[in-house]
Amino acid sequence: MSYTADLLDGLARLLDAAGVGTYRPDGLYGPGDTAITIAAMPPAPDRVICLSAYPVTDSPVLTDTTTGLQVRTRAGADPREVDALDDAAFDVLHGSGPHTWGAARVQLLYRASAAPIGADSAGRMERSSNYYARAHRAARHLE
Repeated sequence: MSYTADLLDGLARLLDAAGVGTYRPDGLYGPGDTAITIAAMPPAPDRVICLSAYPVTDSPVLTDTTTGLQVRTRAGADPREVDALDDAAFDVLHGSGPHTWGAARVQLLYRASAAPIGADSAGRMERSSNYYARAHRAARHLE
């Protein structure tokens, strides 16, 4: 895969292995699952952890990079449910590393910010936590 795909897949597998949710790359989830998805928030199940990546900084002369990771959570109508899901993800991710996931060599993961999003159209509460991955990313001109 690529750096970003490996990073998101590795993050999803880490959360799955810790029992925070269930990662199925085929996207098939039951109504009682806490789905871990990449890039898209599905309409079901009610409980979801959706992972997305975005660039923060890249060194012009080294392979050092900081990649932002949005960990968007959704649960039921009670805001304490989504808070607990976000806390479970925090317990696994914050301060963790090093990790090697294919082309993604992550030295440290840490949360940079978080905020409630509010309820979606079905009344399910959502939160967003933003983590930074300090990593090494190979590039053709930086070898």
